[in-house]
Amino acid sequence: MHHLDHTPSDRLLCPVERIQKDKDGKVTTISGGIHYIIKSSYFISNAEDEKPVHLLSLILRNRKEDKVLSFTFCYVCQIALLGEAYYVYFCSYCPNYYHKECVESPSVFHSSDHPKHPLQLLWIPDMSLEEERDKRCCSCKRGVDALFYYCSICDFAVHMACAGNPTSPTIDNPKRHKHTLHYFPRKSGLFCDVCALVDDSDYLYVCLLCDFIVHKRCVYLPYVIKVSRHNHRLTFTPNLPYEEPTVTDCGVCHAKINENYGEYSCTKKGCVYAVHSRCAMQSDVCDGKKLEGEPEEVYEDTKMFEEKGDGIIQHQSHPRHQLRLEKIFHDESHHCQACRRPSYDHGGNVYRCMQCDDFIFHESCAYLPRTKQFMLHVHPLTLDPSYNFIDWFQCGKCYRYSCGFRCMCSCAV
Repeated sequence: MHHLDHTPSDRLLCPVERIQKDKDGKVTTISGGIHYIIKSSYFISNAEDEKPVHLLSLILRNRKEDKVLSFTFCYVCQIALLGEAYYVYFCSYCPNYYHKECVESPSVFHSSDHPKHPLQLLWIPDMSLEEERDKRCCSCKRGVDALFYYCSICDFAVHMACAGNPTSPTIDNPKRHKHTLHYFPRKSGLFCDVCALVDDSDYLYVCLLCDFIVHKRCVYLPYVIKVSRHNHRLTFTPNLPYEEPTVTDCGVCHAKINENYGEYSCTKKGCVYAVHSRCAMQSDVCDGKKLEGEPEEVYEDTKMFEEKGDGIIQHQSHPRHQLRLEKIFHDESHHCQACRRPSYDHGGNVYRCMQCDDFIFHESCAYLPRTKQFMLHVHPLTLDPSYNFIDWFQCGKCYRYSCGFRCMCSCAV
């Protein structure tokens, strides 16, 4: 036995075996898909003690000390085996890993996240059906797979592991709101004061002392961020700071910003730019990193060349020789070393090596900066001129192939 294993849990039933017990039982239909109702207990009954399958096979393992478990997913909820709890179950018969909460899950669960109705444990028989994957956990927002809890009256779904870690009934975050916020466990058409959206799929917190409502995921949004669409950092403000009513368009979706709700705006003097809170948090706009109190990165003098004279430069990608500017250069046999396009593109002006006849740059390509902010990527990109021109690479945005210069994210692993 593994040195981190504990004594087998001789009274618990493996979830796979539990599903097999109820697969011929009652079913319910959700969004056109058949779901099986799990009514059996997770405990082994006396009548099942002699059944030589998944019984008496669950072993408790320490996920805090076993590094392998950090890269393993629970078989029934497909969520990584991470979290505050330190133990998971391993079935020596399957063999599969399970969250402790996913094994020790009653068929009917009373959750503080959904106190109005009890939740029923359901099983999806075919996890490959896309329409059934559209059902998402109301807590973590990830799709539900195999086993999950569900309220058919309110269309409320939650993973078993999430149900075992209920939402806090109150939240104290003075920076977001000066009063204690209380969990509001019912769907409603209320607007969030931070993102200005109505989202019934997210938990709501309300202030009992004043008119303030916020989604759970909006409570801890960062206050200072950097987005890919603007050169300066943005700061969260509870309402639009600009006095001119015409400056109310979001810099991402270009829709009107309601000045009565929160948004991110630029505080640089003379700079007018703002975005919706939810638009700012999109994965291709911002990485969500909290930058409050962090020094702002400044990219100065990032050009890749040094001017040597009138129309003559020394480029870092070709350090041995100098390049001379030649205007209206047309030669179909020559291609730019940076973009690999014909020399007559970009107006025909090129920098040509004064000693190597076949080495040229388009004038615009020679002026490419070392560091550049790209609106389709959340981090600044660094120009890589040292790529081997014999090999090809595929662009991560347009998916075309090239063997010229490439821009790479400095944060990429």
